[in-house]
Amino acid sequence: MSYQSNNGGNMTGSADNHSRHGNSASFGIPPDTIPAVVIMVFVLVINGSVILLISCYSCLRTTSNIILASLAVSDFLVGFVGIPLLVSCSSALHLTLVCQSSITFFEFMAKSTVLHITVMTCDRFIYIMWALRYRDIVHRSRVIIVLAITWMISLCQSLVRLSWTWNVTVETAEEDLALVQEKETIYFVFNIIVFFVIPLIFMAALDARMLLLLRRQCKRIARENAPVEFIKHEQKFSKRQRRAVLTCVLLLILYVIFWLPYFVLQLFQLYHPRHVPYFLLLTVYYLRLCTSVFNPLAYSLRKHDLKRKVKCIIFKLLPRSRASVSESSTVQSL
Repeated sequence: MSYQSNNGGNMTGSADNHSRHGNSASFGIPPDTIPAVVIMVFVLVINGSVILLISCYSCLRTTSNIILASLAVSDFLVGFVGIPLLVSCSSALHLTLVCQSSITFFEFMAKSTVLHITVMTCDRFIYIMWALRYRDIVHRSRVIIVLAITWMISLCQSLVRLSWTWNVTVETAEEDLALVQEKETIYFVFNIIVFFVIPLIFMAALDARMLLLLRRQCKRIARENAPVEFIKHEQKFSKRQRRAVLTCVLLLILYVIFWLPYFVLQLFQLYHPRHVPYFLLLTVYYLRLCTSVFNPLAYSLRKHDLKRKVKCIIFKLLPRSRASVSESSTVQSL
């Protein structure tokens, strides 16, 4: 499998790998793209299910779930567009346009993912800090506008790179390549600061603030001399809020784990484009794809309403399990 470097060409870990995998292009898809195809199937099935689940049931079309559905669309596009582009670029080294499109698309998806997680964190922050005013502040129309701005920022910022890499080929003069590399460095530093470091610090601060507030609420509830039912209700509500915050923290951690190696690899490729081990390239690029698999699993398994609806659907689709449950409950009652 061959991978794109930031100067517009293709690259592998070594000259031997380059010739070996380049020659395999004439025989079809290289063997090491098979895991990418497997990941693509999981991405399409899992994220497609989340999109259908939220769109088909009106009870799930809350403002927070609309944000999750938009993130699921972003992850779905990774399997529907991104992975086919990556496999096509790996199968035919001469398709520079396809490889450039693949690089640009994954830049787009990286920005889209981190901005969606930021929007989710802000939504939970408003819900916890101003619970009584949440419905007045977070309207569905406002959420849709924010999500539209998120998509536009991600797309426009990713397309900027094409202005200096579109015509770069192996025949480009060295002085032009030096100018391209300078622009790549500036572009890379800007993206790391604006779309990685700043959102990371911002979301970490919000998550820490929310967890601290929830901890204080739990202590306050424990000290109050209130009825038992009221205390149980408040504790259950606080537990659900903490679960939502921890879901945002988990998504942020997954983003750092899966995308940080790719950003480090980009930085290394700017100055040493031919000295990256092929196995390291393979691992880093597959880690990047795993984000679109683990994101929907993280919030689907941890969000109460989505998890409950999935269980309900599975329960309806499996009559045997429903019958066995009813029989066991009957035996227990006897």
